[in-house]
Formats: sequence, structure tokens, C-alpha cells
Amino acid sequence: MVNSHYVPQFILRNFYVDDKISYCDLQERKVQLRNTRSIFSEEGYYPEDLEKDLCKKAEYQFANLFHNKLEHATNSVSLTTEEVFTLKKFLAVTALRFKHEISNEDHELIEKLGPAFKIDYDRSLREILLCENIEDALNVMNSSLKFYEEAMMGKELKDMEGYNLCLATEIREILYSYIVFVRARGEEKFLIPDVGRGCYDSPLGMRKMTALLEGVMKTGDPQILTLMQFVGVRDYYIYPVSKDLAILTMNPFFMLFADGTLHRNVILPEECPTLSAVLGFGDSNTIAPPKLKRSGQSSEQRYEIRSITSDDVSHLNCVMIGGAKRYIAFSEIESIQKSAKRMTDFSDRDCSFMMI
Repeated sequence: MVNSHYVPQFILRNFYVDDKISYCDLQERKVQLRNTRSIFSEEGYYPEDLEKDLCKKAEYQFANLFHNKLEHATNSVSLTTEEVFTLKKFLAVTALRFKHEISNEDHELIEKLGPAFKIDYDRSLREILLCENIEDALNVMNSSLKFYEEAMMGKELKDMEGYNLCLATEIREILYSYIVFVRARGEEKFLIPDVGRGCYDSPLGMRKMTALLEGVMKTGDPQILTLMQFVGVRDYYIYPVSKDLAILTMNPFFMLFADGTLHRNVILPEECPTLSAVLGFGDSNTIAPPKLKRSGQSSEQRYEIRSITSDDVSHLNCVMIGGAKRYIAFSEIESIQKSAKRMTDFSDRDCSFMMI
């Protein structure tokens, strides 16, 4: 059987030091120097045809984009519509690439509500890999979300074999987000978890939607009404692509703080009175959305690449450690010392064995 990687090797090589990467088993509490062939992988993890398609239809395109534009970009980078889709398609694949175990509670929910709630990772990956542009991805999302319409009309959920709610949700989260690039400039560097990304939820939760609704009720602002269609519960996801660079997919709610054309006065709750307290890092400048750049008939998105402090890097790393199932990897153990120390306060996952 083929040895399948659920974190691509070309991404892992971006964490290399002297052709090795530090691989940490959080369960066994040990760190080893390894090569990329033997980590974040399992024989027969995907069918062989799917393994080939992952390389051919997602990894290859994003690797070219990374090496040609992102890897050595300093202050900013401009991306075409096609390049933005290449990036978001790769992120969608990353989101679906690690196969989480289904708990007993999940099995009971699937039995009760029907197969539309069952996560079929191989099928989801195949569907997103077939997409060649944003319109294709939206069609996949919308066809899956027809589940709600038909359920409202009284159709039995257990009859809905053709729907894929997990895929629709992941595509929606990524397509409706805006991209932020952050670069680690200090001694602390990014790590990468076995699930390929990290997910952050602030205390705001669903109150983001409530705040927007109150804004619409008070002002009748059509821009806020439009924004409500795209806002979800998650605040942001972190996708590390090298030890120095990570990509964030930001909830569009935060455009209210960071976008000069959409800025509104939002009153935050007492437990997180500032934007930095909500996000856990950075400020409104850090999470500014891209600017549209037009040249004749063509247009590009211009993204600022924000340098963040070692404290901010350690926060993002803690989010990823907290969401890892068992393994994380990083360039050198010296490069994640703030993260290991901070985990003591961040969660009950003990990382003291990584402190030197």
C-alpha cells in the first residue's frame, strides 16, 4: 500500500533544519529528529487514486504559488483571482485531509439524523479536487446545502444520501473568509499539528451574529445586512505553511474593525473589551483584509504580510497544539519555547517536557 501523508511533505520541508524536522509525540511526551517521509503519514490512509489526485490537483498548484510568490514575499503580495482560488482550494483540502475518529456520540447523531451528517473524507476530498474555480466550489456547497431546504419541506433526513453537510460547511467557512498572511519575525517560530491547522473561537461566539443583527435593526445599514450572510461562529483558522509564515482565514465579522470602508463602532463585552482580547493576538492592523488592485481589465488582491511578535506566534501555536490529536512538528525545539511555556495557562495539555 502507498504511504499517504495527511500533511504534505512539501509543506513539512519548509520546517526543515539541516534536512530534519523535530517530530513530537504529545501522548508519549517525546521529541525526535525525523525526515518527512516517516511523519504525519499512514499506509493506505487514502485510496491510491485519491493520493495521486491530491498531488496533481491541489499540492502541485499551491506549491508553485508558494515558491513563486509567497515564500520570499516581504511586505506584501498580489494574487489574481485564479491564485486566490488555488490558495483557498488548498486550504479546503487541508481542512478535510485529516480523518478524525467518529465518537460514539457522533454515531448516535448520524443514526438519528441521517447520512447527510456523516463525514465522508474521501468523498469530500474528491468533490473539492474536481473544482476548477470558485463557481465550481460554490456549486458544490449550494447543492449540499439544499439539505436544509428539503428538510424544511418535510423530506426524511435518512433518505438524503447525496448530501455532504461537512463538505458544505468547510467550503463555506473558507470561501466566505478573508485571507491574512502573518510572518514570524522573532525567535519564536510556527509549528504544525497533525490535523494541519488550528481553529480559534473567542468568547464572542454567536454574539457576533447578534451584534450584526442589532446593528441592522438600529441603522438599516445594507452593508451589515450583506455581511450577515457570510458570518459564521468560528473566529479564524490558522494554516502554517512554513516555520516563518502562516495563513489565517478570518471571519468576515472582523472587517467591521479592520476595513476602512466598512468600519463600524462595535461594543465588545466586558470579558474581551478590545479586539486583541477577542483574537488573542494582534490588532486591527494585523487582520486588515486585502485591497483590490485594478490594472486595465484585470484585477488582483493586494495582501499586506504582517510581522507578528513572538508572543503572538506563541498564541497561534498554542491554539494549534490544543487542537492537535497526537503529533506536532517544528523546526527546532528552541524555536517554540514560549509556546511550550504558555500552554500551561492555555489548556490542560502539559507541554513542560518540551521546555529547555
